[in-house]
Amino acid sequence: MNPKLVDQIKQMLKQSLLATSRRVWRTPLDRRTSIKLLDDSIVYKQQHEPIDIPALTSVNGLPSRFFTTETTVSFAPDYVWKISLNEKIDSLTICTSGNTLLNQKLLLDLDFRISGAGILEWPYKPHQITYPLVVAPWSHLWCSYYDYVIFVLAKLCRIEEALGKEIWQEAKICYPLRHTVFESGFTSKLGIPESSLIDTRARDTGYHAESVVVGNNQDWYFPSPYDIELLRKKFCLEEKVKPYRKLYVSRSGRRQVKNETEVREVLKEFDFEILEDISRTVDEQIRLFAEAAVVVGPHGAGFTNLLWCQPGTKVLECFYGGYTPPYFYYISQLLGLEYHRMVDDSENPEDWSFIGMDMMVDVKVLRREIKKMLE
Repeated sequence: MNPKLVDQIKQMLKQSLLATSRRVWRTPLDRRTSIKLLDDSIVYKQQHEPIDIPALTSVNGLPSRFFTTETTVSFAPDYVWKISLNEKIDSLTICTSGNTLLNQKLLLDLDFRISGAGILEWPYKPHQITYPLVVAPWSHLWCSYYDYVIFVLAKLCRIEEALGKEIWQEAKICYPLRHTVFESGFTSKLGIPESSLIDTRARDTGYHAESVVVGNNQDWYFPSPYDIELLRKKFCLEEKVKPYRKLYVSRSGRRQVKNETEVREVLKEFDFEILEDISRTVDEQIRLFAEAAVVVGPHGAGFTNLLWCQPGTKVLECFYGGYTPPYFYYISQLLGLEYHRMVDDSENPEDWSFIGMDMMVDVKVLRREIKKMLE
C-alpha cells in the first residue's frame, strides 16, 4: 500500500479517536480555561514586567529570523496551585503523560498543549494508588536536558519557593521520569527523596491524589525570568570564582559540526578545552560553566548550562541555517552574557524539520571572532 495513503489513514483514525475521546472520555481544556478553573487554588502568583530584547545579527553577516529589530517580550503570571478534593472536585488523577485530570474528565493544559497520551491512554488499570499529596510538574512523555532544567526543575524550584522545602518530605512527585544522571543529580540537590519520585508511565497503575500541586510554564522560547533567577539561586556555585576557562562544547549525536576537525585546530590555537559529549554529573557541569570565560559550540542542550555562567561570559553559538532558535540568546540577555551567533550559509527557511541537521562552520570567521572575544 502507498506509504502516503497509510499515513493519511493513520491520521484519520487518530482524529476519529480524539473526537470520540472528547465526547465520551476526556475533555482537553485550553490554557486560558485551565487557569480560570483554578482561580480558587492559587498559592503563588508572580507577574514579571516586560523585557526589551535587542536586535540580533549573526557574526558572519546572515540575518537572524528572530529579533530582527528590538523586541518587547511580555509574560503571563507564574502560578503555583494546590488543588484539593471538595464539593466541585471529586477526583484528582495523574495520567501516564503527567497531565492532571479533574473529575475523570477535564485535562488541564499548563505546559505546552494537551498531550495526546493524556487523552487516549487506556482507561482501565488493575492497580490504583491514592496519595494524600502529589506534586505533578510535567505533562509530556518527551523531555530533553534543556526541557527538564528550564521547565520541570524550574517549576519544582517555584513550588519549593511557594510551599517550603518540607513539601518534598510530604508529597509524592509524579511525572514521566527521565531516569538520567542529571535528573537524579538535581532532585537530590533539591532534597527530594528517591522514594518520593513516582514514574507515571507504569501502564498497569492509576495514580490519584487527595491534593495536587501544579504550576504553569511560559512561552517555549521565553521561559520565566523569575524561574531563571530561582534556578541560579538554588544551583549556582556558592563561592566566588574567577572565570578563566575557554570551552568548546562538542556534540556526538544530531546537529554536529561537519568540519569539526578543522574547528578544533583553530580552537587549539587559543588553548580551548574540548568538552566531549559524555555524561557528567550535575556538579561537574555547574562548575565548568561557572568557571567559563568563553563558551563556543553548535546549538544544543549543552548550552543550557549557560545558566551557571557569570555575567560577562562570552558565548558563540553555531547554527545550521534552517534551524536557529533564540533560546540561548534570550537566556544570555537575562544573565548579562556577551552573546554572538554564527550561522552556516544554508538558505533553507526556518523549519523544525531541520532540527537535527549537521552544520558547517567557517573557520576563517571563527578565528576572527575568537580573537575579538579574547581581546
